Amino acid sequence: PGLTFDMNAVSSASCIAGTGAIRAPRRSVNTAVRRPAQSIVSARAMKRGDDDGSAPSSRHDPVALPSRRAVALAPLAAALITATPKPSLADTECTECSNSNSSLAPGDKPFVLSPCGARFADLREGTGATPQPGQTVVVEWVGYTSGYQAKKIESTRETDTPYTFKLGAGQAIPAFEEAVADMKVGGIRRIEIPGELEEKLAYSRDPSQRYNVGPIPSTLGGRRTLDFVLDNRTLKDFNRTLLFDVRLSAIRK
Repeated sequence: PGLTFDMNAVSSASCIAGTGAIRAPRRSVNTAVRRPAQSIVSARAMKRGDDDGSAPSSRHDPVALPSRRAVALAPLAAALITATPKPSLADTECTECSNSNSSLAPGDKPFVLSPCGARFADLREGTGATPQPGQTVVVEWVGYTSGYQAKKIESTRETDTPYTFKLGAGQAIPAFEEAVADMKVGGIRRIEIPGELEEKLAYSRDPSQRYNVGPIPSTLGGRRTLDFVLDNRTLKDFNRTLLFDVRLSAIRK
């Protein structure tokens, strides 16, 4: 009289004892001691289940452990899940990768789209005359494979070989013709040629026709750098984006 029992605890204690006798449940401080014993019993039960090809018994453990076969196949299943490669940037279409306007830093001058599809940014306005079709122009230039590792193609300041061509005669790549046509002497213009328009605005993919127009890299290293980007079939179009800085130095009549 005056005592109350937790019937769930009493029932659990009776099952563990294997008889109908009522025993007081163990204190919670002993719970940590009981768990290893339950694990050992469960492991033995699992082994018995594997030996006879049946599922592991849950008589002694309310939670049935996976079979040995399931444990053995788990790493393979995980490997199959993680083996599926995520598409990298080079394996997907990237409509903005060849457009520097999509990643301008604060203070950068944005490009303006030209009628032919190139992008121009005037880094410095010239103060001299503007060339007319048929006139010969002298330009300094530096080029980069901006869509692939940004390697330098050439710099005429390093080679001391300015590029000279007659405006409108088809001697230069179309992007150069269009860019220089409305520049003034002393001006510097940055030209970005999108990779998807590279062959239209710059160099041919046919190596035998590529350097029928200029500017032509004067060094072996410069040609190799440009040729690698144009000839490598594993690259995406945006990887062939080219960048040139052009300075109109003089006009020859």
